[in-house]
Amino acid sequence: MNSALAYWDLTDEIPGRVHVAVSRGAHRPVISTPPTKVHVFDARTFELERQQASTDVDEPFWIYSRERAVVDALRLPRLVGRDVGLQALRRYVNQSSASPARLTELARDLGGAPALGPALEALLS
Repeated sequence: MNSALAYWDLTDEIPGRVHVAVSRGAHRPVISTPPTKVHVFDARTFELERQQASTDVDEPFWIYSRERAVVDALRLPRLVGRDVGLQALRRYVNQSSASPARLTELARDLGGAPALGPALEALLS
């Protein structure tokens, strides 16, 4: 999660480890270098907003969209901290391509509407 926030420039936090998402029931990789944290997500929503990106040397990897990263940070504050989630939301909303409607829809799909709604309303008012 922190990795996606950093990739999308939605946080100033520099992740101490690479965060990897796996679907519940899937194999959990054991990676020692670089330091890695594996997060398990519901299989029904695992693919939601998951997209392929590439490193500077054209190595492909999977990452969640900006919107999914923001919603996950707000709905799972124990993993990144509420302050990091709110900072990510603030940065997202200030981007010209931001779509609060898309965030709200995604939060509903992921069960994060109770966490996103009040914060988004406060930022947009």
